[in-house]
Amino acid sequence: MRNGLLLSCLAATLMTTSCGFQKKLQLQDTYSKITVVNDSLDKLTSQWHTLRDQASISKNYTALAPARIALGSFISRGRASVANIVVTPENEAVMNEEDQLLLNQSTLVAEVYPNFEQFNEYTPKETMDKNVSLITNDLMNVKEKVASIKKMLEKFAAKNNIKK
Repeated sequence: MRNGLLLSCLAATLMTTSCGFQKKLQLQDTYSKITVVNDSLDKLTSQWHTLRDQASISKNYTALAPARIALGSFISRGRASVANIVVTPENEAVMNEEDQLLLNQSTLVAEVYPNFEQFNEYTPKETMDKNVSLITNDLMNVKEKVASIKKMLEKFAAKNNIKK
């Protein structure tokens, strides 16, 4: 009885690895994880910029800190998630692009975004303009990069017969 069970498990494992099911699962996992990270980064970055735009009108910047912290935490988890994907020749390019996008955003979130949290109605316009110039193209760049990665993911999915 035990030997039969053991042989069944071994046969199932052998079948899974030899028939390419494992590789297919890894490719599906890559597609799923990068899609989720990519879409969420786009959403969270857009939310932060919307809050910043609202804050510049109301001169109340207190909502920016929690949004920045949430975005920074997400980026850290996203980078770990991408780093834990098994690198294969099929997924290497899209993984590198996603990791680079997360790295760039991580730098902005850590170094530039906090500057806005100190602002209030007494902050000189020059100081505001200087900091806004640092992120002027940030949202547009993220949206372009996200769209580019989505196209890469579409090609990746088509090439590897991955279900979306």
